[in-house]
Amino acid sequence: GTSVTVSDEGPGIPEESMNRVFTRFWRGSKRGGTGLGLYIVKGIVEAHGGTITVGRAPQGGAEFRFTLPVSAPAYLT
Repeated sequence: GTSVTVSDEGPGIPEESMNRVFTRFWRGSKRGGTGLGLYIVKGIVEAHGGTITVGRAPQGGAEFRFTLPVSAPAYLT
């Protein structure tokens, strides 16, 4: 497959929150947003037969990686 990694140099996502970042309506802070962005991204990636993960970047920030298969998803063939 093909992988794409996106990372930043911010404070990162606390370890105890990493398993919730793809949950619908979950927000890491109360500073705005709807809590839908990563939920939607996960749905799109999975609809194309891929996977997405979250972790800590080498610089200490958040790191997201999604991997998509080279071939079309089974339901399209």
